[in-house]
Amino acid sequence: LETEVVLISQKSYDDATRWVYLDVGKFSGLAETMDEAIRYPISTDYDGSPEGPVVLAGPTCDGADILYENSDYKLPLELKTGDRVRLLNTGAYTTTYASVGFNGIAPLKSYYI
Repeated sequence: LETEVVLISQKSYDDATRWVYLDVGKFSGLAETMDEAIRYPISTDYDGSPEGPVVLAGPTCDGADILYENSDYKLPLELKTGDRVRLLNTGAYTTTYASVGFNGIAPLKSYYI
């Protein structure tokens, strides 16, 4: 599943953990991240460059739309808004888990190969 970074922020200047918000979340196909039960491998165009800890979250205003907060995920420090993040091995059910228009966000697009 290829996603786009929509925002990167920090809770405070003293906190090294960045919050990385993606254009998909629990309500747009990633329901299996509930309770961080499934940890998807993640890749970016900056793989191999210096990394830092992140919390991964979805785009909705729902406080439960956090994909990984307790898992030890690290993403490249170079990552910025507009960059692509790939969640690997998400599988065919991702589109069936997606809510239709939750919080005004369109469901995932499907491409058949």
